Parts: sequence; structure tokens; C-alpha cells
Amino acid sequence: MSDAAPPEVPRRADLDLLRVLLCGAVLLIHALMVHAEDPRYHVKAPESWWPATLLSHGLRVGALAGFFALAGWGSVGALRRRRAGRFLGNRAARLFVPLAAGLLILGPVIKYIELGQGRDLRLAGFRLVEPLAMPFGDFLPRYLTRLSLLTWSHLWFLAYLLLLTVLLLPMLAALARRAPLQRVPSRAAIWLPGLGLGFWLAVSGGYWPALHNLVQDWANLGHFALCFLAGAVLASWPGLEARLRAEAWTLAGLFLAGLAGLLLFGPSLPGRIAVGICAWGAIGAGFGLVGRYPPRPSAALRWLADATLPVFVLHHLPLLAVAVALLPLGLPPALAIALTVAGGATVALALHGFLVLPQPALRRLMGLPSGPPALPDAALQTSRL
Repeated sequence: MSDAAPPEVPRRADLDLLRVLLCGAVLLIHALMVHAEDPRYHVKAPESWWPATLLSHGLRVGALAGFFALAGWGSVGALRRRRAGRFLGNRAARLFVPLAAGLLILGPVIKYIELGQGRDLRLAGFRLVEPLAMPFGDFLPRYLTRLSLLTWSHLWFLAYLLLLTVLLLPMLAALARRAPLQRVPSRAAIWLPGLGLGFWLAVSGGYWPALHNLVQDWANLGHFALCFLAGAVLASWPGLEARLRAEAWTLAGLFLAGLAGLLLFGPSLPGRIAVGICAWGAIGAGFGLVGRYPPRPSAALRWLADATLPVFVLHHLPLLAVAVALLPLGLPPALAIALTVAGGATVALALHGFLVLPQPALRRLMGLPSGPPALPDAALQTSRL
């Protein structure tokens, strides 16, 4: 493919909004996990709260599926404008660099908090341990010299996304070379991707347990690959996007039906089918609703959309710190969750705006270009994560 790019497409405010909503959902998931039933988390409240369990399941299925789909959509757009080699170099800078920085800078503190809570999430799985009682200065050299202590925490998403980008590059490039397909599929066609995702999870035994350590997580990696490809297909098939907009509320109902099946059947064959249906409902409803009710473009929306990757990288440590500080207070779970989300989001946005953006070196560490931010009119949606 030559470097001569097709005419630049205007930035899509609807997908900017979707990206911001998904990033906010991730923050909420992490706050909910403190109070949800699943024990595999860095910090846990003494007792679980059933609304947190319900919401964490729905958001975890929907937000992750949506984020991978959005990344697939952006990858096809980026490959329309640059060679595969330059595309991979760009993705390495946007994904591998913040992943490595997070392992070395954020990982030690997150692991210190986790062990201090008597919990240990590692490659082999999850276990309860005696709470760590040593100064952080003594723990840091251990973290940096013992592979078993390394944690990528929430940054597993970047590792998975980078791996999928490399593995699926031929398919992404083929979709990018195709002329956009304008034909609008039938209403019946919108059900097929959900059945496909459900079938994969059923035969592979995916979703349960949700321990994203890559080595033992091939079933979920395959699920995320299918979500990623769903977004890539959407980028090459505007007619399918049009169908999603027309059926957006039906797809939202499909998401809720899948969530109900997940909660009803649990870790079983029908439960896993329900997870796939829930994931596709979230992807379809997400793209469909923001396209059906697009926001007005604004500088604030652009700024927030551009901040999603740094905020995603930075938010988890302050969020965990706030959660640890709130637990001894015995607050009602809903209030504790709200304060935890607000605290994590506020610190992450402040770090991004006042520390990361002004410093070229920190911009690179967060996966952003080292130069000053591009002017809004020159920024392309297809170049985003």
C-alpha cells in the first residue's frame, strides 16, 4: 500500500463520546469490584454488595467488548492512511510504552497495596496471604527483582490489544484495502454476531474465571479477538453501522437479556452463551446509540477523548488508594463507590492535564505523541486507540 492517503475523514464526535463513556465505565468497574462478590481483586470490602456484583458483571462484559471493538474500528482507519510497518510502530508506541512504564512505575505501588490487603494476584492465580508488613522502600527492590511479584494490573488490556493487533494485522489490512460496503444488512443479521460470540465462549470455556494473565486466558483472548474484529468489520461496512443505529434500542435490550442470562445461569454453557450475547448487545448498542444521538462536537469532548488512554493508565493507583482509605470508615457501599470513582477520576485527570500534557517525555510514556497536541481540526478519529 502506498503512503498516499485518501482524503482525511472528519473526526467523529459520536465515537469520541463512546470512548469517554467506556473509559468512565472502566473506572466504575474498578470501584465496584471492591464491593462485588468476586474475590479476585486488589482491595476488597469485608462484605459484598449484590448491586455491585450485578453492575460489575454488566459493565465488565460490555465495556471490555466495546473497547476492543472501538480499537478494531480505529485500526482499520489507521491502516487506510499508513503502511503496515508504520502502523505497528505507532501501536507499539501507544501500547507497549505505557504498558512497560506502568509495570515499573505504577506496578510496585499497586502490588504493595494488594499484598498489604492480604491478597496476591499472580500468574498462577489468586490466593489469600498474610498482609505485608514492611516499608515500601524495602519492598521496591523485591518487586523489581522477583518476576513473581510483577503485576500489570489493569494494563493487561494494553498487552492483549497489542498482541491482537499483531496477530490480526493481515485481516485488518485486507479490510482497510476494501471499498467501504454501503449495503444495509437485514434486521435478522444483527443477531448473528452475538450467537457467534456465545458459541466461542461456550466451546472454549471463556469468561469464568476472569483472570487476565494471558498464559491461562486463551479463551478470553479469543473472545476479545472476535470483539476487535467486530469493530474492524464495522469500520469497513458503514451499512452495518446504519443498521446498528436503526436497531440501537433492540440491541440495548439484547445486552440486558444477556446480562440476565449471565446472572441466572452463572459459569455454565448457557451462562457463557449469555455472556457472548451480552457482549454483542453492548457493542451494537454502544455504536448504535452514539450514532443515533450524536453529541455536538466541542473542545471539551475532544480533550476528554484524547485523555482516555492516559486516564486509563493512571487511574487505578489513586482509585485503589482512595478505596483503602475509605474502607475503615464503614460508609454505605453506594457512597463509597461514588467517592472512589470521583477520587480516581479527579487525580487521573489532574495528572494528565497538569503533569503529562506539558512534559514531552511523560506524553511518550502515556502513549501520546511527544510534541504539542494536534489542532482539533487536524485530529482524526481513526488514529486513536
